[in-house]
Amino acid sequence: MPYKLSTEQIRELVNQPETGMGYQYVEASMSNSSILKGVVLNSEVFIPEEKIEKIMGKRFITYSAVLNEAESPGYIRKINVIGRDRLHLGETKYFAKSAGVPASQAVISLTEKNQIFKRFSPYRNDHRINEDGSLKLGAYATTEADARNVRTGIDATNRYALLSDEPAIYVFTIQPPEKTSVRVGTVEPANGKPGGGVEVLFENGSPKNTVTGPNIIPAN
Repeated sequence: MPYKLSTEQIRELVNQPETGMGYQYVEASMSNSSILKGVVLNSEVFIPEEKIEKIMGKRFITYSAVLNEAESPGYIRKINVIGRDRLHLGETKYFAKSAGVPASQAVISLTEKNQIFKRFSPYRNDHRINEDGSLKLGAYATTEADARNVRTGIDATNRYALLSDEPAIYVFTIQPPEKTSVRVGTVEPANGKPGGGVEVLFENGSPKNTVTGPNIIPAN
């Protein structure tokens, strides 16, 4: 059973880095004193590890359906983001490791003038995008060049190893100021997806009026 987060917990998670585009690996202390590992989608709904395959499997459930089925806030006492090494979801399906390192381990580089990035999301109300057109810290995106490899939402889901099988049809465009700090790496196989795309980690986000969209691409 998925669990909705409280407003305060959502606020806490959106101020912590993502594990990948649109999701975070977490550890939750529950109201019954149990401790569960799992994932949080869009910083607002928690799915325990043992329920992920059932809920997010081949016949995926839409994000709106997950929210509708989720328990109301109050079941989670505390929730913390954990490292990729603390939770392993479907990596063994693809044995060939991506060339290069993930963005989280890459050196910091600076963006160029008028450089453009893209963020693919299954969520129209992506919580990493603020109403003022800014990007929250710790958000992932990809380069404009790599985004040209993506024709459909399913392409994006596989190339960027997103957690959900739901097509990432919402495309946000990010044009940060020159010399914005980013880490650029390669998406590793994860969540039963091959990865292999370019991932860009905006550790400090991007200021207001730098994010537009979303545009919508075909699902498949």
